[in-house]
Amino acid sequence: MTNQVVKVEHVEKIYGKKNENQSIALKDISFSMAEGEFIGIMGPSGSGKTTLLNVLSTLDRPTNGEISIAGRDITQMKNNELADFRANSLGFIFQDFNLLENLTLYENIALPLSLQDVKAKKIKERVETVAKQLGIQDILMKFPAEVSGGQKQRTAAARALVHEPAIILGDEPTGALDSKNAQGLLEAMTELNREQDVSILMVTHDPQSASYCERILFIQDGILYKELKRTGERKAFYQEILDVLATLGADQDGE
Repeated sequence: MTNQVVKVEHVEKIYGKKNENQSIALKDISFSMAEGEFIGIMGPSGSGKTTLLNVLSTLDRPTNGEISIAGRDITQMKNNELADFRANSLGFIFQDFNLLENLTLYENIALPLSLQDVKAKKIKERVETVAKQLGIQDILMKFPAEVSGGQKQRTAAARALVHEPAIILGDEPTGALDSKNAQGLLEAMTELNREQDVSILMVTHDPQSASYCERILFIQDGILYKELKRTGERKAFYQEILDVLATLGADQDGE
């Protein structure tokens, strides 16, 4: 039986106090994710996809419901526990890279391990391994300002992977890249997913990026509107994604 890396049960997120105007960002969301899956989250602006990513990444707490990641219920953790869990078990790839400009690419990638007091020899081994996997082993001594956007994002992906997290969470990871660099990053992520069994959950508005996923959860008005599984070629899946997005657009227009 495949291990579940994420289990979300009846999660709700409500902003505002009871006697005030409340805004319901997530309504009764439930889904699970198997270890080694590559899942996309899509939906119109304001649909709740970023809120879902925030509660999964422990940056926000759900109002109701349970979230388990790597067998641990993150909704029951105290703040200091959450910080440790985030540092050890989660990897993040952001749209704007979030690299430290005064550190080399090597130092940026090594940062999660340095903060955990891992020995230098072990850090070197891990950095070199992930850099090779992402094709950036020749530029590790350069600074972020000296490399392209695509290379920066590969560095961010390497930093997300270096401590061998239970799951990688991507927030529009291709959003700041041109189509060629975006394709390169997605192909690298797909390879990591297939070859290394890395579990990836990615929020994206881009159907081309989403077509690299195995499964997509569409969110509309805070609810899980539809789920789409890839069964054949990426090109056909891309068209299926466009069809669902067109329906979502029509639903919105009809409100």
